[in-house]
Amino acid sequence: MNPMTDMFDFNKNMEQFSKMMPDFANATPLKAFTDMQAKYREVAVEVLNKNVELTTAWMRDAAKDATTLMTAETQPTAYAKKAGELAQATMQDIPARLMAYAEVAKKAQTQLLDTAVALTPKVVEEAAEATTKAAKAAKKAA
Repeated sequence: MNPMTDMFDFNKNMEQFSKMMPDFANATPLKAFTDMQAKYREVAVEVLNKNVELTTAWMRDAAKDATTLMTAETQPTAYAKKAGELAQATMQDIPARLMAYAEVAKKAQTQLLDTAVALTPKVVEEAAEATTKAAKAAKKAA
């Protein structure tokens, strides 16, 4: 065993922590944190999938445009004309594509904020109940 790596043994540290504070896993703040973390993870995966979908569509369109650009032409000026038209169409399309990404981000931020706002009163209420129970137990013990 290496003492330098033993301190980074997460499982061992969590076991020791659990022995020291056995009720910590059932504590109200931890439960609220894990609930929020689960929702955040769900939103993150949803956003990731949507961004991949948007990027894939963009790349598919770019490949289609590249195929159009690479078709053989008899006149050199035809290449320049196609390239100019393609560049103009692409530049006009960029704001709409970026707005699609922005909408995904806005939706995610709204969902995360709604989650935090919804959990806050619940956590405060549960913490107040736990405090009341602890106070009653202390009073009985005294």
